[in-house]
Amino acid sequence: MSTVLAVTADLFWQGRITAAAHKLGHAVKVPARALDVTQELLDEDTKLVLVDLNHPRIDFVDTIRLVRGTRWDAHMVCFGHHTDVARLQIARDTGAKEVWPNSELDRRLPELLAGLAD
Repeated sequence: MSTVLAVTADLFWQGRITAAAHKLGHAVKVPARALDVTQELLDEDTKLVLVDLNHPRIDFVDTIRLVRGTRWDAHMVCFGHHTDVARLQIARDTGAKEVWPNSELDRRLPELLAGLAD
């Protein structure tokens, strides 16, 4: 079973991600603090990291750098409001290869989860 690290405080996204992941047999961890992100990245079962660019307590720039620096093998997708062009661009400039508007995450989440290797 693979683990999805959902770095989001948004209850809508927590529910969508958790329901879709559990349907395919994946576990989901939702860190409350930046320290929790670090600890969860040490877990080899963590295969996918979803980073909400609008998290109120966990800095997305630090999270992107942490994932790229410690878990280059983990698939990371950053997501945010399509109207927040500056934040989306900052995520790309920080090293996130996949930066999607919320609508694209909503559309592609099932295929993203289905592609996780156990």
